[in-house]
Amino acid sequence: MPFPSPPWQLRGQLWGSLFRAAPPDQPRGLFVVAFVSYEAGSTCEYSELLVARRAEGTSSALTVRDMWVDSETSREAGRALWALPKELAAFHHDQGTVGPVARHSWRASTAGRTLASAEFVDVSALSARVPVRASTRQPVADGGPRVATITGSTRGLPCLGHWSFAPDGALGWLADRHPVLSFRLRRFSATIL
Repeated sequence: MPFPSPPWQLRGQLWGSLFRAAPPDQPRGLFVVAFVSYEAGSTCEYSELLVARRAEGTSSALTVRDMWVDSETSREAGRALWALPKELAAFHHDQGTVGPVARHSWRASTAGRTLASAEFVDVSALSARVPVRASTRQPVADGGPRVATITGSTRGLPCLGHWSFAPDGALGWLADRHPVLSFRLRRFSATIL
C-alpha cells in the first residue's frame, strides 16, 4: 500500500495518562498510555491508542511498546518509516463541553473485544500554546534503532482521567492500575521526520 514520505504533518488532540506497571516481558516502569485523534490538516487522519516508555539510554526519547490505529495507510507507514508496532483497531469517541470544561470518552477494540476505554475531563481550552519536541526510538532487527523526531506546539494541561483495560486483553497488565497523572494536549500542530 502506498503512503506519503516524511515529513508528515500532525494536527489533532491527545489524551494521555502515566501508569506505573510491570508488563509480562519488561521490568516495572513508568508507561504513557494515550488516545490520539489526528485531524484535518494531518498528512493522514486517523485515531490511535499507544503505550510507550522512556527509551533505554536516553533522557527523553520514547520506545513505543504497543500501538493501534484505524487506518491501513497509517499502519503501513508507521511500520515502514519509523518501525512502530502498529496494528488495526476500531475506535469510538464521544465528546461534550460546558463552558471551558470538556468531557471526552474513548474506546478501542479489536475483533469486537475492548482493548481499552477511557474518560477525561479537562479545561485545556484555558491553556497557553507552548513548543513541544519529542522523539521515538524503536529497536530494529537489522541494526541500530530507528528514530523519529517530532517538533511543533500544543496547548496542554493536566486533566482528570479514568481508564479500563480488558484483563484478558493485550493490555491486561494495566488492568486495575490507576494513573499517576493524566493530561490533555489540545490542538497540537507538529511535524514528524
